[in-house]
Amino acid sequence: MTTSTSIPPFDIDAYISRYDATSETRLQRLIFLAHQFHFHAAAAQQQQAAHAFDLAVSQMKSTGNYRRYLEEFGAAESSNRSEEHPPEMTSSPHRSKEQTLQQHPHPPRSPVIQHYMRYDPSFPAESKAAAQNQLEVLEGRLSTAQSHINKASIRTALLALGEFHWGRGELREGWRRVVRSRDYCMNGVQHSNVNLLLVEMSIDTKDWPNARDTIARAEHTVQGDSGDPLFPQKLRAANALVLLAEGKYYDAAKLFASVSLDLTNQFSSVLSAEDLAMYGALLGLATFDREKLHSLVIDGPFKGRLELVPAMRDALRHYSLAEYGQCISILQSSVRRDILLDIHLHAHVPVLLDMIRDRCIVQYFQPYSSVSLEKMGKVFGYNESDMEDIVANLIINGGVQGMSLGEGARINSLEKTLNVYSTSCVERKARRRARVKAAKMGINFVRNAEGLIMRVACLENGLVIQGGSGRSTRGSRARDAAGKQTSDRMATDVLDRSESDGSFSDDAMEVDEHGIANPNDF
Repeated sequence: MTTSTSIPPFDIDAYISRYDATSETRLQRLIFLAHQFHFHAAAAQQQQAAHAFDLAVSQMKSTGNYRRYLEEFGAAESSNRSEEHPPEMTSSPHRSKEQTLQQHPHPPRSPVIQHYMRYDPSFPAESKAAAQNQLEVLEGRLSTAQSHINKASIRTALLALGEFHWGRGELREGWRRVVRSRDYCMNGVQHSNVNLLLVEMSIDTKDWPNARDTIARAEHTVQGDSGDPLFPQKLRAANALVLLAEGKYYDAAKLFASVSLDLTNQFSSVLSAEDLAMYGALLGLATFDREKLHSLVIDGPFKGRLELVPAMRDALRHYSLAEYGQCISILQSSVRRDILLDIHLHAHVPVLLDMIRDRCIVQYFQPYSSVSLEKMGKVFGYNESDMEDIVANLIINGGVQGMSLGEGARINSLEKTLNVYSTSCVERKARRRARVKAAKMGINFVRNAEGLIMRVACLENGLVIQGGSGRSTRGSRARDAAGKQTSDRMATDVLDRSESDGSFSDDAMEVDEHGIANPNDF
């Protein structure tokens, strides 16, 4: 299917305002958008890339995140911290704590961000000095709390250090500090806050196994004493995001569809209300059957979220009305644009859209036993050749998500049609082939018996047929042909009598022009 590869105009300010102003996910999404827009040649996309980088750098400077600033400009000092060596170049999104960064006025390579803004050497130097002073104060508080063996003070100091490192792009070190604070929690509220912060950090670092383990621990350790009525819903949304990242689309769809409508932007450091609506609707359309899709998404409580994503709502409406062509058209235009720019969905776009397309094709074909591939292609926006390839893959793979084109589905390459036989039709064809085979065996038996009787009669009466001459050979061939015609007429008479006396039903064998049914025709 031919679709435009350029990204349509996108409102960055409206999109990024959904997320917490100082959250890591906001920063990651801005950088992701900037890189996505950079690789499109249109001038409008270049302007949006510049705007996204500007917003990202503004957030880095407001939070003192000099590490991420240097990473984007490609400058990082080597692990030996030698001042006389040039900075190490790296494209890794996160650094270990041994790889400390230094100010470098002229980074030795030209990363993407340098196409839109100049490197500011004063920001990393000033931020690093301020961060060092703040770190000494926080470490002093932790030492004092440990000397007094005060669990509450130790937990508070560790959380403060974790948030300090996290705000400055030292993600692994921040996560390590917060994990240590979990050992000093004394009630359900503290456990829920720490576990939720760990879940958020694991998602930001794309550490999905750790996120899954933390969610499971939180569900079993915090029993209704979280102090946050939306705590279970936040865990459910985070768990659904983990399942999405692992490619378990059906399980993720069920969890997204079951998240309470009370959860809107209270979890904006990870997901916005629009994200919950888009993820649930798209995954449901790709994996649910029609009945489950209506009960959980279109007509269920989740219906209230669809107003946040009008394009996805319209696609679901067309799908519900069996207007599959319009549904696919909306998905390939406006919806595709949005999900290609989503940091969690973009890697799954080809798979999910193909699943939806295949599901639409299967449901479109269900009422028919034969459909022209050309007409199907016009409905779904494909040419005849592409449509044939798609249908062939569906037949080979046995359909999609438990839905198939039907038993015995075949492509007629000459007439360019897709044909399928029902179970009863397949059984009827098998019975017909068996009857044809039995009739041929009977006819051959009669022919051989008659020949044997005639030969015995000739021998008894002293009749001998002598061959050898060409004339005699031609005569024998003519007699053989006449004998075949006689036996063929006998087969025709047998079949006609069988059909006239009712021994064969409407699905009796078909007889060709020679009087014998051909099983290869079925």
